[in-house]
Amino acid sequence: MRSGKFAAVNRQGELNFTSPAEPPKALSVSALVRMVRDSLELNLDEYWVVGEASNVRIVPAGHLYMTLKDARSSIPVVMFRSALQRQRMRVDDGLQVLVRGRVSLYEARGILQFYAEEIQPRGLGALQLAFEQLKQRLAAEGLFDAVHKRPIPFLPRTVGIVTALGGAALRDMLSIMLARNANVHVLIRPARVQGAGAAFDVAQALDELNRDGRCEVIIIGRGGGSLEDLWAFNEEIVARAIRRSKIPIISAVGHEIDYTIADFAADLRAPTPTAAGHLVMPSKLELKQRLEETAAALTGAIRGVLAARRKELGQLARRVRNPAVQLRQHRQRLDECAAALNAAMTRAALHRRRMVTHLAQRIRPPFHIAREIRIRAARAALHLARGLAGQVQHRRVRAARLAAQLGRAALRQRAGSYRRELENQSAGLERAMRRVLEIRRHQLAQLAAQLDSLSPLKVLERGYAVAINARDGRVVTDAATVEIGDQLEVRVKRGRIYALTRARETD
Repeated sequence: MRSGKFAAVNRQGELNFTSPAEPPKALSVSALVRMVRDSLELNLDEYWVVGEASNVRIVPAGHLYMTLKDARSSIPVVMFRSALQRQRMRVDDGLQVLVRGRVSLYEARGILQFYAEEIQPRGLGALQLAFEQLKQRLAAEGLFDAVHKRPIPFLPRTVGIVTALGGAALRDMLSIMLARNANVHVLIRPARVQGAGAAFDVAQALDELNRDGRCEVIIIGRGGGSLEDLWAFNEEIVARAIRRSKIPIISAVGHEIDYTIADFAADLRAPTPTAAGHLVMPSKLELKQRLEETAAALTGAIRGVLAARRKELGQLARRVRNPAVQLRQHRQRLDECAAALNAAMTRAALHRRRMVTHLAQRIRPPFHIAREIRIRAARAALHLARGLAGQVQHRRVRAARLAAQLGRAALRQRAGSYRRELENQSAGLERAMRRVLEIRRHQLAQLAAQLDSLSPLKVLERGYAVAINARDGRVVTDAATVEIGDQLEVRVKRGRIYALTRARETD
């Protein structure tokens, strides 16, 4: 073959070499590979192929490469970026998959490849698998951790809603919130909640409401539907937008049995959009009732504390004796002792005199005996007088000492001690009462401020007005109820305006 000749064997078994008349026509490798590729693409349709994914990798250009194999064969698979971006599930090694695409030849290497347009899991639905994969990945990042959950405001003044405009979910939420509190402000950011681009629209709506900054809480949601209908709320872009929001988010997607990625990422999940309206807005009537109950409980508590403090103060006052009363008692006792001493001395002297007189009458001695008796009687009387005087003096000294002990300085000192103790206890009681009153006053002020924020007068302060028909005294909420010529009383923030109806226009 290298000499350009062909060899043939004749009947005699001889080998003859002959030269062809024309050289053979040869194909280039590229042409041969292109012919094979064109033949494959023309003769083979699009197929679904089942197998196990292995060696899965995504190159920086965004294309996916893997090997699809079974027990006996394998084939390289390529999915370009445009098709991969439409793919909702992530392909991992060892996953049994169904791949839709065409067989072709890679010209640069002459390798048979399968060009995939769609990949689905075998057995489990693609959407459900994509949901589980994204849920596990975001949970591993800590995106659903409870430490990131923010509390929902108790009584928000402005509520943001991200949903489809004109949907039943929006009507349900608005009717519930306005029925529970007519003073609430609602900012509605319409967004697509189904179909291609819906997830991006929802995430953009959340970012816009955060930049606006007026909302205190945001509700995202829609009515019920299939898993595919709710898929916009299972996209990673929505979960990331919820987590980076500075405003608390309530997720209200579908029915009570429906769970989405947004439910796990949000600060609070509502089973339905109607339930979200109940969760975000407390009833004004219930708040008023709770405020009245709290005020009554606070008043009763204050009265109880004051009664207890008065009782304690009365007990302390009864325990502290008045020093002036004690001084008067001691003085009275001293006067009684002095009077008793004087009476005893008088009785003793009188008794002695009677005895002397009696003896003098019974005994009639001579003159010297009488004189001696008189002298002895005089001495006895003198001795008795001295003894009585000593006793009186002793009692007076003792009384003076008692009086000195109960003098003004000692009494003032004891009275000052009692007074300081009473003042300290009174000051402590007063401080305790002031602290309790201050706490109760602060709580009452907070409740009053919340009630004031719900007052209809706040609406007038923002530039609104209330019109009352003088004919029937009712508030005008519909232009159809006003007749031409009716007098209207228009109440604004300051004062009233009286107007005459000259024309009307109804929507």
